[in-house]
Amino acid sequence: MADDDALKAALDALWEEHRAAKITTYEYNQRRRALKEEARLKAAAAAAAAAPPDAAPADAASGEAAAVSTPPLTIVPPAASAEAPPAEATAEVPGPSEGGGSWLDRGPKSWGAPGRGDDPSVRVVHPPTASGVGDGKAFLFIFGLKVARDTDQMMVARETEQIQDDVEVLRAAGFTVVVDPQGGRKDFLDALYGQGEGVEGLIPAGIYWSAHGHDDGRIECCDGSLVAHTDVETAKVSPGLRLMVFGACYTGSFARTWRGALGGHPLVVGWGRPVTIDRAVEFLKSSAETDTDFDDLVTRYILADTPIPPLPEQGQQPAASTKGRKDELAARVAPISELLGAAWREQDTSFEMMVQLEGGRRHVVRLFVVLGTNEYLEGRPLVGIEAEVGELSRLVEPEVLLSATDVPGFARVTLVKGKNDMPDIVVQGFLVHANATDVDVAALAYQVARAADSLEFKIFGSDRNY
Repeated sequence: MADDDALKAALDALWEEHRAAKITTYEYNQRRRALKEEARLKAAAAAAAAAPPDAAPADAASGEAAAVSTPPLTIVPPAASAEAPPAEATAEVPGPSEGGGSWLDRGPKSWGAPGRGDDPSVRVVHPPTASGVGDGKAFLFIFGLKVARDTDQMMVARETEQIQDDVEVLRAAGFTVVVDPQGGRKDFLDALYGQGEGVEGLIPAGIYWSAHGHDDGRIECCDGSLVAHTDVETAKVSPGLRLMVFGACYTGSFARTWRGALGGHPLVVGWGRPVTIDRAVEFLKSSAETDTDFDDLVTRYILADTPIPPLPEQGQQPAASTKGRKDELAARVAPISELLGAAWREQDTSFEMMVQLEGGRRHVVRLFVVLGTNEYLEGRPLVGIEAEVGELSRLVEPEVLLSATDVPGFARVTLVKGKNDMPDIVVQGFLVHANATDVDVAALAYQVARAADSLEFKIFGSDRNY
């Protein structure tokens, strides 16, 4: 356990740096992954060195270890630190080893029969109650949330309660409906291929997969195993699949990748970044105030033959702050930050300021100088302020984006090239540098931070812990 303790200490120290705003969320996630990978490799090397020469190797093809006569290992979860980050504290969903067990325990766990991580007996296949557009078709609700994690099972219960009306609407339209609270890797792939258990031979018109998502686009299954888009055999995906809804974080920002893996024809919907449980459940509730909740998607693309829209092509330009410069603001950043009561630090092409907002919320903005390119401003230095909101997805309505800047001011919402498939939503504002006082810049920074934070809360329901 010495290596385990060392890793925990290193992760705790890294978290303290993050809490003190000494590193960004991106830096925190990158270094966190590097620490865990280093520990994993060290543990694997130690295990290999300690193995007897005649030990039977693991079956790499099946992922099952060869049978050896060893007593079962009891794993005791490490005690939670009082300063441990909350579930939505970072822009990264915990990996399959973080719900309990050893810090070095990275393999998928099984709670069912050997070789299977789910209980097939809990899967329910509801026959249609009438004839209609769903004749010969199926819709599948599958939950890949972990069986052994209480919060995951609470999520399954809350979502299952919300989909009951959808199940009955679909059955009344002729669809056979599957509800599986324990979805494994095979369940996911079989559903895509039209070979789902209990609905073999029916066209899978739509699939709802609720699970944790990873920041590389992979999704989890109920036993902690992972599925990537590269695991899908595209040629086998049913051509009748029209709607693939991922109730999973990060998947929305990989919509283009997943859509390509699924043959290019279905609409792929998911969250662009982590969301709260309440926001995820709210998506399943019918609301007259939106037209992008789950009921709307089913009505539009499953119960009707509405053409599947293409992926957005906007947001191909990089963020303005990546093309900026900072030297002109070196002497001004301290007094501007002081006006806002904001902490600040220097980055490669900008200064970052953490602006404190009402209700104890906060948001980071970037301060930089860029040359104007619009008519009558060509070549003139502009002070720029920019703040990130998150990745665009099909769940984000245009009205929500516009609501953040519906009062007079200099802030605007735009789309820029994202780190993944989909554009990033940012809030920007610009002033002519020669005329802008420190108070002007501070006011703009606050406008941008407040607008970005308002959008973040409306879309994702959380306050990013920088």
